[in-house]
Amino acid sequence: MTEKEEKRKGEFVILPCTEKDIPGILKIVEEAENTLEHREWYVTDGEDFFAAHMEREGFVLKAEERQTGRMAGFLAVRIPGESRDNLGRFWGLTEADLLRTAHMESAAVAPAFRGHGLQGRMMAEAERMLRERGFSWLMGTVHPENIYSRNHFLKLGYEAAVRTEMYGGLPREIMVKKL
Repeated sequence: MTEKEEKRKGEFVILPCTEKDIPGILKIVEEAENTLEHREWYVTDGEDFFAAHMEREGFVLKAEERQTGRMAGFLAVRIPGESRDNLGRFWGLTEADLLRTAHMESAAVAPAFRGHGLQGRMMAEAERMLRERGFSWLMGTVHPENIYSRNHFLKLGYEAAVRTEMYGGLPREIMVKKL
């Protein structure tokens, strides 16, 4: 890592979110939605979705600017357990492996903070946390034409596993990574 990259990395911290962070998350979701090239590439979520992830279904991380405390991005991670919509079912995982599967559910970085590698840092922190908890499989979905998100998954060691329709008939690729 160059000295400049190291300095930029130190400008942000990755922290767990609490319910008080939901307004900031929703603002980033709105900003991301407004800058989309194609609306069907990103299915947005609301307050209840994020509250559920913070309370019982997983966790949410945020990238925060160290100096100002301003939220720069977020990542929602879901622990689906044996639920019918566990993405591991598409991959043919055993019931035991389904319990060790987590979804990289929703992520966005505010336009003003893009280019700092924040999504990758949040995903790396989530992976560290999940590994410590005994999880083995990480999964996420991406629109097949969304080369930005798809390439991001690939860069982080995920592979395209299955192509299907989700979210009301939208095409998606299920990305998978074995920890």
